[in-house]
Amino acid sequence: MRPGAALLLLAALAVAVACARLGVWQLARAGEKRSAHAASTTLFDLPPLEPGGTPPAEPPSAGRRVRLAGRWDGARHVLLSGRGHLATAGVLVVTPLVLDSGARVLVERGWLEAADSRTAHPERLADSTASVTGIVTALAPRTGANAWVALPAERAGVALWSARTLDSAGVATHVPAPVAAWYVRALPAAAHAATPGEPIPVAAREQASGASVHVAYAIQWFVIGALLPAGALALALRRRRAARG
Repeated sequence: MRPGAALLLLAALAVAVACARLGVWQLARAGEKRSAHAASTTLFDLPPLEPGGTPPAEPPSAGRRVRLAGRWDGARHVLLSGRGHLATAGVLVVTPLVLDSGARVLVERGWLEAADSRTAHPERLADSTASVTGIVTALAPRTGANAWVALPAERAGVALWSARTLDSAGVATHVPAPVAAWYVRALPAAAHAATPGEPIPVAAREQASGASVHVAYAIQWFVIGALLPAGALALALRRRRAARG
């Protein structure tokens, strides 16, 4: 085999090894996704925690269901911007739920339509008591990049903010203590029709692990890794036959 053909074949083999390693990595990612999904499903299927009037001292595991009762703190709301639903622009409404102890737990109540994906008026909702079943979710890390922006409210004495995510710094700054260091994404109530104008709960259990995407990528890398050396060898043999002819 000529030196040029040998170098081509060696290069193809080196790339094939790299492709194989990428394929193995994608399979490992698929395994991680399956494990995470299994753990999430196990947590979700447990009976919901019912802490009563006081949040648990230890934060519940993210993904665990919890059932809370209290009254909405109608004096403050956070609108998570840029949240579309059924191809319609909107926001997610987050309101503190005040428990019997006076402690607050932030609750993502659901989606409201907002033409600019930023502005809505949950302060129009009547102040009321509530019983909420939802999914425990961790607050985003403390960061200065996610400043809460004040919006004009239609009711005097109501604080209304726009934010991209619920971060621990924003919660500590704008929500009176004591407040839980986690929040709850409300699940739709069974056999309960949404009242017009109320937020529509959109949280749901994760239905798929996403592992199949990584398996598909792995197959692609393995196929590429197999075809490259085969193609290089075929080209080298073709050139060799042409040289002899």
